[in-house]
Amino acid sequence: MTTSDSTGRAGRRRSRRGAPARALRERYAADDVHTQRGDDAGESGGRRGDRASGGRTATATARRAPAEPAEDRGDRSDRGRRGGAGQNRTRRSARSAPGIDPVSKFSASALRRVTVLGDRSSQIVYTLAEQSTRKRGTTILATLLVLCVTALVALLGVLAYQLATASPDSADSGGSSAVVAPPQGHSTLVPRLYQAQPQDDAFAPIAERGDGGGALPKDEVFGSETEELKLDGHTLVREQAEVTDTCTSLVWGDGVARALVDGECTSAASAVYMGEDDEYVAQVALFDLADVESSEAVARSLDPGVSATAPGFLLPQKSGIEGLHKGYSQATAQVMGHYLAVYWVARTDGGEPSDSDTLSTLNVAAMNASTWVYRQVGEAGQ
Repeated sequence: MTTSDSTGRAGRRRSRRGAPARALRERYAADDVHTQRGDDAGESGGRRGDRASGGRTATATARRAPAEPAEDRGDRSDRGRRGGAGQNRTRRSARSAPGIDPVSKFSASALRRVTVLGDRSSQIVYTLAEQSTRKRGTTILATLLVLCVTALVALLGVLAYQLATASPDSADSGGSSAVVAPPQGHSTLVPRLYQAQPQDDAFAPIAERGDGGGALPKDEVFGSETEELKLDGHTLVREQAEVTDTCTSLVWGDGVARALVDGECTSAASAVYMGEDDEYVAQVALFDLADVESSEAVARSLDPGVSATAPGFLLPQKSGIEGLHKGYSQATAQVMGHYLAVYWVARTDGGEPSDSDTLSTLNVAAMNASTWVYRQVGEAGQ
């Protein structure tokens, strides 16, 4: 056996022993499945290179110089084989690199990293995916719970604000008025005689309340011309007057209060007149409602003769007068467009009228306290 043959066989044996380790390294470094095919081609090329290189080396050595050690020739042959395989891999990687999907590249690389774990690689991947999904679900649930708690706190805050700002005396609200409960021990007197005058055509210009209507002007509603009311030798003198934006504070009875709220009463004025020698008393009330229909509905609710409505009437605005708490009295309600005027008269002692009593005359005299409404009709007509 020649030195050349011995060297060739030794180089091939080392090449075969190193091939598995080289293939493993190349499989880790490859980007996709095409790299494996390149490795096989490179290995075949390497073997052919080994045989050709071995033959040429042996011939040249025999002619030119003494034989070299087998180890040196094997190393040189191994380097040539690796060089040929590396060039093949470089050319093939350059051709396949532009077509690699980044996602596939990442997935293949990740799976190769966990291959060293053996058969547990798939189990670990699935476990990690499950934990990631569970973590996302927990985060979403926590976010929803935080939103629900925030909405609940906001709702409780709104309810607390409404309860804190609500009037303690109000039982209900509607329109621009509030239902105010009458005071304890209030009078429940209703007039023995009650008349409701229907809408007159003269008040057609003020049949509806316009936009921007504010509170009734006290100094105009009860001006100087209404300080004294005279008729047929009888005189009524005004003692007190007031204007309020809570219409139901002037009445008692659920039916009357509800009619005022439904009629969108925004303001009310009231005045008390005393007759000569304080023998008679007259109380006047004026309500500002939405329209004629609302005024007529309140007038019906004040009528004690209508069984369909709950009892109710005006609250006395002057204390110490028995005629407004018990005994005989009479009243007239006049629908004046979207205004409703109520005139209530009685003897101060609450006694029954005699033939000479003129409660009816005083009732008509009290109607002169509404001259301001007639001025509103004239201005609306213009």
